[in-house]
Amino acid sequence: MLSTVQSSRATWQVNHVRAEAERQACAAAIRLTDLDGAIDAVVERALSLSTPLNNREPVTNPAALRRSDGSSVYTVAGSALYTSTAILAAERAILAAAGRRDGRVVPAAAVDVALLESTANRVELNPGQVQLVRELATSGTRVQLALAPAGTGKTTALRALSAAWRADGGNVIGLAPSAAAAAVLGEVVGTDTDTLAKLIHALATGNAVPPWVARIGPDSLVVIDEAGMASTSDLARVIALVTEAGGSVRLIGDDQQLAAIGAGGVLRDIVTTHGAVTLSQVLRFTDPDTGAPDHAEGAASLALRDGDPAALAYYIDHGRVHVGDLATVTDDAYTAWSTDRAAGRDAIMLAPTRELVAELNTRARRDRLAQQNGAIGPQVTLADASQASAGDAVITRRNERTLPISATDWVKNGDRFTVTAVYDTGALDVVHQRTGRRLTLPADYVSDHVDLGYATTVHGAQGLTADTCYTVATGEESRQLLYVALTRGRHANHLFLTTAGDGDPHSVITRDALLPPTAVDVLTRVLARDGAPTSATSQARELTDPAALLACAADRYYDALNTAAEERLGLEALEAIDAAADAAMPGLTTQAAYPVLRAHLALCAVSGRDPPTSFGRPWPRIDVWTTPAMWPRSWTGVSTPPDDTHPGPAPAVAAWPSEDARRRPRVGPLPRRLRRSGQLTGRRCRRPCTRLDPTSAPAWALPLIDRDPQLVADLAVWRTAHGVDDADRRPTGPALPRAADARAQRALDDRVTRLLGDGRALTARWAPLVDSIDPRIAGDPYWPVLAERLAAADRAGIDITALARAVAAERPLPDEQPAAALWWRLCRHLSPPR
Repeated sequence: MLSTVQSSRATWQVNHVRAEAERQACAAAIRLTDLDGAIDAVVERALSLSTPLNNREPVTNPAALRRSDGSSVYTVAGSALYTSTAILAAERAILAAAGRRDGRVVPAAAVDVALLESTANRVELNPGQVQLVRELATSGTRVQLALAPAGTGKTTALRALSAAWRADGGNVIGLAPSAAAAAVLGEVVGTDTDTLAKLIHALATGNAVPPWVARIGPDSLVVIDEAGMASTSDLARVIALVTEAGGSVRLIGDDQQLAAIGAGGVLRDIVTTHGAVTLSQVLRFTDPDTGAPDHAEGAASLALRDGDPAALAYYIDHGRVHVGDLATVTDDAYTAWSTDRAAGRDAIMLAPTRELVAELNTRARRDRLAQQNGAIGPQVTLADASQASAGDAVITRRNERTLPISATDWVKNGDRFTVTAVYDTGALDVVHQRTGRRLTLPADYVSDHVDLGYATTVHGAQGLTADTCYTVATGEESRQLLYVALTRGRHANHLFLTTAGDGDPHSVITRDALLPPTAVDVLTRVLARDGAPTSATSQARELTDPAALLACAADRYYDALNTAAEERLGLEALEAIDAAADAAMPGLTTQAAYPVLRAHLALCAVSGRDPPTSFGRPWPRIDVWTTPAMWPRSWTGVSTPPDDTHPGPAPAVAAWPSEDARRRPRVGPLPRRLRRSGQLTGRRCRRPCTRLDPTSAPAWALPLIDRDPQLVADLAVWRTAHGVDDADRRPTGPALPRAADARAQRALDDRVTRLLGDGRALTARWAPLVDSIDPRIAGDPYWPVLAERLAAADRAGIDITALARAVAAERPLPDEQPAAALWWRLCRHLSPPR
C-alpha cells in the first residue's frame, strides 16, 4: 500500500493512506465485520512506517485553546504530512549530483563551431539560446537544469548543444517521460532516444535493456526532456546510472507547466539550491497578418507564468477573454473554433473535463457530417463511446510500439490522426496529421485506446502547438493549467470563462452570487492557485520556515487575544455586551459574524473601556450586501488602544491591550506564552531576511536592498507577520484597520519615504501624459510600475510620449487594469522583453 501511495506523491496525509487501504481491502477476502478493524490496523502500521515531516506545534497552547482530545484548536485533523525514507533519499541524491562539478567540459572552440554551423544552416540563435548552449556544454556540472518556458526555442538550443557535445568526440542520448516527447527529442538530437519508463523497467527486470546503456561513459551526455513530468524516483535512478558511469545529465523542463502524477517537484529544489539556466525570450507567438514576432504576448505569457496579475491586462485588452455561463461560453468557443477550421487554420479546442471534451467532439463530428455530401459510410465505436467514420479526427491514448509509423517512429499517446477508411472488423486506416504517414490501427486498439480528436483536455494538450487555441475554463483551474492553455496557439489564444452561475439554488447564497466577480477577479484567483508539485524536502523546509511560522504565530496570537479577553471578562460581562448589542440593533447577536464584534468589544473592555457605551452612536442603514457585525470601527468608533509598554510577539504584531491601572489584572499565561514564542520566531525570521540579495530579493525589496538592509529585514518581518504577498509592490502592503497595526505600518512607510522619497515625483512627471490618454490610468495599482518603465524608456532615447499616444489611440483602454494594458501595447514596439 505504501509503495502505491509513494508512487503517486512525494508527501501524503492519513486520508491518502486510508483511501488506498480501502481500495485494496475491496479486493481482499475480508469479512465485513472485520473490515473496519483491518483497515484501521493497516493505516496505523503504514503511518508508523512513514517518515513524519515537522508537524510540531510552534506554540504549546493552554487548555482554553485545546480540544477534548488534547489537540490544538488551530490544527486541522488529519493534516499531518508524511513521506518515506526512499523519497527523501532520492531527492538528496539528485541534489547531491547537481552539486558535482567534475563532469566533462566541452571546449569553447567546439561550441563556437556548433553555433556557426547553426547560423550557416539559417537557424540563428538568440542571446538567451546561445547562453544556454554555452552553459550546458562548458559548465562541467554532472547534473544541470535548464528551465524552458513555453515557446522559448528549446528545440533549437538543444540541437546546437547536441552538435557541440559531439564535435569533441562525445555521444548524446535522449530520454523523456512520454513517448511523444521522446520522438520529438529524437528528431532534435538525432540519436538514440527512449522513454524513462522503458529504461526503468528494463533495468528493474534485466530484460530488453537498450544497447546504448552499455555505451554510457565519461563522454556521454544524457538529455532528459520534460523533466518536470518525471517522477522523483525515476529521475534518481537514471541520474545514478549515468553519473556512476562517469556521464553527465541535462534536465530540460519547466517547473511552471503541468506535472504528471508522481512528479515530486524536485526541479524547484535544484533551482533553489544550485540555480538553473533559463530561456526567457518567447519566440512562439507571431502576428497572423505580418508574421512578425509578437513580443507583447511573449512577455505577457512569462508574466502569467510567474503569477503576475498584470499579465491579465494583455488578454483583456486584446479581446482574448470571453465570459458567460458554461453553455454560452462553450457554444462561443465551438463557433470560433469551427470558423477557424473552415478557413483552413490549425485550431484546437481545450475543455476542463472529459465530459465536456466528449460533448465538443460529438458536436464537431455531427456538424462535419451535416456538411458532407453523400453517405456517411462505415462507422466504428471508439473508446470514448463516440462514433468515427472516414474524415474524422482521432487521437490515440496509449503507446503501442508494435504499430510503426515509420522505421523509427510508432503510435504514441497523444498522436493525432485523420481517418481515411473504416473496415468491417473495426480497424481504421489513418493518416498521421504531423508527418502525413499512413498506417492501420487494429480493431482492439481502436475500441480501447482511440478517441475523437477535435477537442482535448488541457493536460492532453501540453506539448501541442497550433495556429489558434480556444479554451473553455471554469475559474477553478490552477495557474499552471491557465498558463498551458494560453500558450498553445501561435497566432491567438482565447479563453472562454464561466463567470455566471448555473442556476443551482444551493449556490444562490454564495459570495460570488451576491457580488458577481469580474473576469479579472476570477483569473486573479486562478493565478494565486499554485498547483505545482512540492518535494518532501521542500515541504519539510516550509514547515520550519521562520516566515511561515511567524505568520502562523501572529494569526494565532490575535485569535488567542480574543479568547483571553473573553475569559478575562467572564460570562456576566459578555452577557452585558450581548444585551447592549441587541438593544442597539435587534437581532445583531444572531448574525454569523457577531462573534468577531463581541471579541473586539471584549478587548476594549479589558483595556478599561465600557463596551455598552460603544453603541452610543447612530447606526447606518443596513442593506443586503453588508454584514453589520463586521463593522467594529467604521460605525462604532471603537479601536483597541496600542500598548507601548508591552510589545507583541514580534515588532510587527500588536500587543495585549493596556488596561486601566486601577483594575489591571495579570495578562495571564496565554498571551504571555504566545508572545515568547512569537518573539523567538520573529528573531529566526529576521536572520534569513537580513541575507537577502538582489538576485533573490522580491520586487518590493529591490529599491531598498543596497541602501538599508535593516529596513528590508524589518519590512520582511512585517510582511510575513501580516501575510502580505510578495507580488504586492507596496512596502508594507495594504492598509490595516487595527489601530496598533496601522500606527506601526505608518512608521515603516515613513522610513521608506525618508529613504526613497514618496515616489510622487516620478508619477507626477508622467501624470500629464497619462491623464491626457485616460485619467483612469493613475488609479490603477500598476501605475507606479508603468511610470518607472516610461522613465526607463525615456532614458534609453525612445520617444515614449509619442509612442504612448499612438498605441492608446488604437482603441479605448479596458476599464480594469488600464495602466498594465497600456504597457503591453507599448511592448509590441520595444525590444524583446526578457
